[in-house]
Amino acid sequence: MGPDFDGFWLEPGHELLVGRASQCDIRLPDATISRQHFRLQSTDEGCFAIDLGSRLGISVNDLQSTKESKVLLKTGDLISCGPWVFRTGTRSGASVSMQTIDDSVEVEARVQRMSQSDIGALAQHRLSLLIDSSADINKASNLKELGALLVKSAIDGTGFQRAAMLMPADAEGEIEVVAFLDGNSRDATGTTFSRSLLEGACKGDVACMLSGQTAGFGQSIADLNIHSAICSGLMVDDVLVAYLYLDAREQERQIQTDAAGFCQALCRMAGLAYANLRRLEMQIRQIKLEQDISAAREAQQLMIPKDIGVGEVFGWGHIFRPGREASGDLLDIIPLSDSRMALVVGDVSGKGAGAAIMMAASQSYLHSRIIKGSDPAEAVAAVNAFIARRSAMNKFLTLWVGVFDAEMKELTYVDAGHGHWAIRRANGTAEAPPSPDGFLVGIDATSEYRNATLLVEPGDRIIIFSDGIPEQQTKGEEQYGVERVYDLVAESPSAEEDVKRLLQAVIKWAGHPELDDDTTIVSLGLI
Repeated sequence: MGPDFDGFWLEPGHELLVGRASQCDIRLPDATISRQHFRLQSTDEGCFAIDLGSRLGISVNDLQSTKESKVLLKTGDLISCGPWVFRTGTRSGASVSMQTIDDSVEVEARVQRMSQSDIGALAQHRLSLLIDSSADINKASNLKELGALLVKSAIDGTGFQRAAMLMPADAEGEIEVVAFLDGNSRDATGTTFSRSLLEGACKGDVACMLSGQTAGFGQSIADLNIHSAICSGLMVDDVLVAYLYLDAREQERQIQTDAAGFCQALCRMAGLAYANLRRLEMQIRQIKLEQDISAAREAQQLMIPKDIGVGEVFGWGHIFRPGREASGDLLDIIPLSDSRMALVVGDVSGKGAGAAIMMAASQSYLHSRIIKGSDPAEAVAAVNAFIARRSAMNKFLTLWVGVFDAEMKELTYVDAGHGHWAIRRANGTAEAPPSPDGFLVGIDATSEYRNATLLVEPGDRIIIFSDGIPEQQTKGEEQYGVERVYDLVAESPSAEEDVKRLLQAVIKWAGHPELDDDTTIVSLGLI
C-alpha cells in the first residue's frame, strides 16, 4: 500500500539497501525516507529487516524496530516505511499440509512424459463425458468445490479409483491437498504421493507410470502395490497452479487406455475455471474495498464544516477534494463566539482509508480541546501526545491551528510543519507566511509548541492549502509552486473567489480535473 511502486524479490543469500539515495537497491522517493533507511538481508538463519538508524524508522506488524536490530521476517509480515506498507511473501505461496516421498532417482527411466502432440483424439463416447465434466467444473464457486468436481470427473472418466487435486507448497516436495476421493472417502490422511510424478508434470505435461513399470519405479511405490499412476499439471498463463494426481493399486479396476488424454483435457478446463475463480475473487475484494472506502468518505464528509454561521464578522470559503476516495487532509472551522473563530488545517502522512481514519481521530480530538477552551499551542501539544503514543513512528501529520479574534484584530496560531499558507492584505498585496516553528505532530510525544500572533485588519484574509496545490505537476513535471498562489490571491476579491480561482488555476496547470493528491483550500478573514 502507498504510492505506486513495483514489488521486488530478495534472493537467497543477498542483501537489499532501501532508502531515498540514488545508490540504494530499492529507492523510495519520499521526504519521510532517510537516505539509507533499512536493509533487507537473506541468510541461512532466515530473512531479516535491519533499521539503519533512519529518522522515522520502520515497523514490522506495527512493532517499531530499534536501530541496527535484526527483525526476523515471516511470510505475510507487514513492513511499514514512510508512506509505504509492504507485505512479505514467497514465490511458492501455498500452505503446507502433506509430504511427498522422494523416489526421484533415475526419473527419466521411470516416468513417461507425454506432450500435447502425443495425446490422441478422444473417442466420441468419451467426448460426451468430457463435455459433461466441463459443465460441472465450470459451476464451481470456490477452490474446494472445483477440486471436488475435478477429482470426481477424473475418476468417472479414467477407471482410477483414487484421485487428488494438489497444490505445490515448497521446493522440498511438500504439497497441499485441495480435494481427495478414494471410493467414498474424502480423507487423505496417511496417503502418500510420488514426487517424481509431480516433477514430471510441473511443466504442464502428463506424467504416467504405466502397468508393468513398477519394478524400476521405487521400493516405496512397490510397497503400496501401485500398478498405474497419472499426474497432470493445471496451468494458468503458463504457470503451474495445481496437480491432478491419480493412482491405481492391486486388484483395482483396469485403467482406460485414453486416461492420460482425458486427464489433460480435464486439467485445461480446470485451469480456465481456476483463473475465473481468481478473477471473481479479485472483483469481489475490489467491490468490498470500494464499499469500505466509500463508507469512509461519507463519514469523513460529515466532519467537514458546511454552514458555520460566520455572520457579518467573518468571510470564508473552502474546497475539500480527496485524491483517493478518502482523504488524509484535515479541515475544521469552529465558531467560538460572535467575534472569535478557530480554524484547523492539516495533512496526514500516507493516502487512502488509513490516513482518513487518522485524520478523523486527530480532528475529533482537536475539536474537543478547542471547544473546551485550549489555545492553539495547548491543543496541538495535546493532540501530538495523543497521536505519538498511539501510532507507528512513520505515521504523523502537519497542522495549522489558529484562532481569529475580530475585536482584538489578532490571529493566534501554531504552524506545526504545515507551511502552506498565504496572508492576503486588504490593500491587495499577498505575503508569504513566517517559516513553521512547530515540530511535526505524532513523532515525539514530549514536543512543545508556542503560539504566534499576527495582526489582522478588516479585509485581511488567511489562505491555507494542502501540499497538493504547490506540488501539482504538469505533464513535464513542473510544479505549480507557492509564488503562483501568492500572485493569484493578491488579485482575488473575496474568500470564496480565493478558493475557486486557485482550484481552477491548478486544474488548468495539471491539464486534467483529477489532481495528483488530496486537495484542500480554505480562506478565512475579517469582513
